[in-house]
Amino acid sequence: MRAFATATSASRSKSVKGALAGLAVLGATALVLSGCASGSGDSSNSKDLSLKIGTILPQTGSLAVLGPPEFAGVHLAAQEINAAKKGIKVTVEDKDSGDTSTNIATTSATALLADKVSAIVGAASSSVSLSFIDQVTKAQVVQISPANTSPTFSTYADDGYYFRTAPSDVLQGRVLGQKVLKDGATNVSILYQNDSYGQGLDDNVKKALEDGGATVAANVSYDPAATSFSSEVTQVLAPNPDALIVISFDQIKAIVPELKKNNFDFKKFYGTDGNYGVITEDYTDVDIAGAQFTNPGVNASDSFQSKLQALVKKEGNKALTVFSYAPESYDATVLLALSALQAKGTTGPDLQKNLISVSKDGTKCTTFSECADLINAGKKANYDGISGPITFDKNGDPSQAYISIYKYAAGNKTEYETKEFGDLSK
Repeated sequence: MRAFATATSASRSKSVKGALAGLAVLGATALVLSGCASGSGDSSNSKDLSLKIGTILPQTGSLAVLGPPEFAGVHLAAQEINAAKKGIKVTVEDKDSGDTSTNIATTSATALLADKVSAIVGAASSSVSLSFIDQVTKAQVVQISPANTSPTFSTYADDGYYFRTAPSDVLQGRVLGQKVLKDGATNVSILYQNDSYGQGLDDNVKKALEDGGATVAANVSYDPAATSFSSEVTQVLAPNPDALIVISFDQIKAIVPELKKNNFDFKKFYGTDGNYGVITEDYTDVDIAGAQFTNPGVNASDSFQSKLQALVKKEGNKALTVFSYAPESYDATVLLALSALQAKGTTGPDLQKNLISVSKDGTKCTTFSECADLINAGKKANYDGISGPITFDKNGDPSQAYISIYKYAAGNKTEYETKEFGDLSK
């Protein structure tokens, strides 16, 4: 569900609340980026295509930690597309997704469709996306999520209008299970939230563990709306596991204190993208040093992080403390623009018919400008993005992707360990 990295150990000390505060202005007004390029030149040409993109990303709710980097990824891509002056201008209108405890996402989708967007980037949560996907795809508007990982979307009846730049949890589950096995665990407990995200990851982690010869000693689900986890923690610790996998969102903050009460060794703790980065250096209730997490995508490069930080500063927002799904959000926006250029049109059907092609056909290119030059010259472009090769399959899933692994050190500082490449086309 996320691609997540830290800028520096010190930057992680900023709270999620602080990061979200800087986004308040985004929830109130639409961000229009078509004027980001200075001067007149090609970007003011009346023949330029105009692509209007909406976002439905978390400013509030249980995944609010993902909002700042995702918004920044979209905005940075739009800024660079407009500055490139390659025959297309992009505007972005931002809306909140909330979480499944509200109907914010459906209200946001209604507003964006009324404003005639051709594509929507979002949501972050798989369950939230499922709450409005029918509304969007029936309007023949493309939905492209930078963070949905539930396997449900691979076979969902969306008429080809749904895409995602984060890989299915078939891949994350496989990598997480293999990581636990590699670390020597054979008796494993799993605690997971009972929704499309949690169920998908749980299924695939279990398969990887059991295929590798491990025993899943306890497999316990919980209601995503739960706030107390004493009973569930007792159940998963009862078999005295040598590894515990927790699949959650911000509920992790209520789970780890229960583990601490039971003298749990956090070197045996494994988390997922939904809860990685929720615990920061500001969280002093429990130190989870030794815990490891998987996260779809790559570790954001220093240069990409610098660009994002410069952008949020220019927008008057707080500096980013995490970079979760910023690469995938950036790539989603670039792919939409390239598909419009190739189609020579910006309607939802124009984008839908060309997104697969610009991700896999033709000459490989790694920037919007490079790919746009190929398309404008009448050639095919194959965009390999910041988040990875992408390469959409017929279901709108990236068939090739990276899963990164991060580890917590003393003081709840996070460190990037490594990345694993996966190919779901084989």
